[in-house]
Amino acid sequence: MTNGPGYVDPAYLDAAARLASGGKRLSYERMQVGAGAAVLDVGCGPATDTLTLAALVGPHGHVAGVDQDAAMVAEADRRAAAAGVADRVEHRQGDASALPFADGRFDAVRSERLLMHLPDPEAALREMVRVARPGGRIVVLDTDWGTRSVDTPETELERRMARVLAELCLLNGYSGRRLYGMMKRAGFADVGVDVVPLHVTDYGLWRLLSRLDTAGEQAVAAGWMTADEVARLDGSWRAQGDAGTFFALTNMVMVTGVKEQGIGNRE
Repeated sequence: MTNGPGYVDPAYLDAAARLASGGKRLSYERMQVGAGAAVLDVGCGPATDTLTLAALVGPHGHVAGVDQDAAMVAEADRRAAAAGVADRVEHRQGDASALPFADGRFDAVRSERLLMHLPDPEAALREMVRVARPGGRIVVLDTDWGTRSVDTPETELERRMARVLAELCLLNGYSGRRLYGMMKRAGFADVGVDVVPLHVTDYGLWRLLSRLDTAGEQAVAAGWMTADEVARLDGSWRAQGDAGTFFALTNMVMVTGVKEQGIGNRE
């Protein structure tokens, strides 16, 4: 299968998953699922979380994952087969705003680092509500790129680049801070919030995860920064990486809610 223009290398997703591992473990706890449960991961990527969820629900449970990228679904199926859990894990290609499942199908639904990429995140949240059973838990974890902070003497340029990443490179770069309001408007009960800080001290890893080349290009194209300013800022970070002093920090926000009886189902 060829890699189209929207292709994301699974290696990139795997690196991001390792960085967010603490938040992932907490999200599983917030789902409160056990043996025999049916759970859904929206935006599953290459089975990043569905294999762990398969261990939590056991041989009598069921795990479904949905991703819009056919290549990701194929890789997820390959990994499920290699892990020996293909009998209880399914991955489907689908749209988060039109999930291919019946109302009330799942005991718990999770989504991680997905809504920031969507043109209508509230439509996706409504679908998560719909496919959860009454009393089921929905756990949504997303990055607030407005909290991104990277140590550098070039403070003013660093703040401009933070806005580039949040506002030009993503559809909803401030998604993390907006989750609480979205969950409240959707009518959830027992809405709870966790903040998960992520820090990186490896300049090369951070450059990969921040997609700095693309961000620099967009900053220049939009007139927010000059090419010389982008180079100067990146040069300061590269120097700190060489000196072993590089440090970057970003917060993820996790919001959990319980579906009440009578909300979110199709008429």
